[in-house]
Amino acid sequence: MFIKMNALTKIVLFVVLPFWSVAQQGSERFTEKFGPYNDSYMQGNDFAQRRLVHYPFVREADVVWEKVTWEIIDLREKANLPLYYPTDTIQQRKSLIQLIMDAISSNVAIPYRVPFKMNAYEFDARNAMSLQEVIDIGMREGRIEEEIGHGITRNSIVFFRWKYKEIKQFLIKELWYFSRKDSRLYNEIIGLCPIREFHPLDNDFNEDKSVTLRQRLFWVHYPEIRGFFAKTPVFSLLNDKPLYSFDDLFNYRYFNSYFVQEANVYNDRLITDYATGREAQLESERIKQEIFDFEQELWEN
Repeated sequence: MFIKMNALTKIVLFVVLPFWSVAQQGSERFTEKFGPYNDSYMQGNDFAQRRLVHYPFVREADVVWEKVTWEIIDLREKANLPLYYPTDTIQQRKSLIQLIMDAISSNVAIPYRVPFKMNAYEFDARNAMSLQEVIDIGMREGRIEEEIGHGITRNSIVFFRWKYKEIKQFLIKELWYFSRKDSRLYNEIIGLCPIREFHPLDNDFNEDKSVTLRQRLFWVHYPEIRGFFAKTPVFSLLNDKPLYSFDDLFNYRYFNSYFVQEANVYNDRLITDYATGREAQLESERIKQEIFDFEQELWEN
């Protein structure tokens, strides 16, 4: 009797389980995340639960060579477009500047004023800013006349502030170093600085398109913001499926950039202080090549 019941149980399970499995799969289709009560982007790959990948431990005594550099990421380059768009939030898709502003408003990162001197330390605690101070950078107040009824007008105060879409570049400060422990060249980003490009306003608050101004807004210390970046996906030009985070993008250098400054004995001068045009481009390439050649030359006889 026991043997017959056991065989009957197996038959029932064999017949019922496949249908139950299909039913379960049907109720958990990934397309359901696009429904009205789901976050259609943050659920992909469960980015909200991700944690940053810590850098390998390196003793300072093992660092035999290091160099501090500054690079520009131009967001208008095709490879860098995922950092620029969207200029306004599309569900949970965010641009780099939106993500940084969210981190500041959440007290994850502290913004710092841009030093007056180019070679001054960027992360001086005395230069810390509040969120409102960041929002008000470069703010201009004006009065415009608006119609509130038939033949009735009034003067209204208007505040002109910087916009996300005006952030066309990022300046990154980073450290390159060589560890004798594993004979490898490493790179770690120290800070990010958004650069605003805009047209000045005349007395009637119209943009003068013939003039373009650039303004460095503030600095954020990258190690503070890494955990926040690790939880936010990057959307590529060719695939709507998010595969890596903003922290991955910077760690694996999935962006195009060019050098504009290196630490040197000449007061850490800018490349443009001693070279222009094509010569400045060649100098930027020379710094890049010098860094990567350092590791290769160690293995030459």
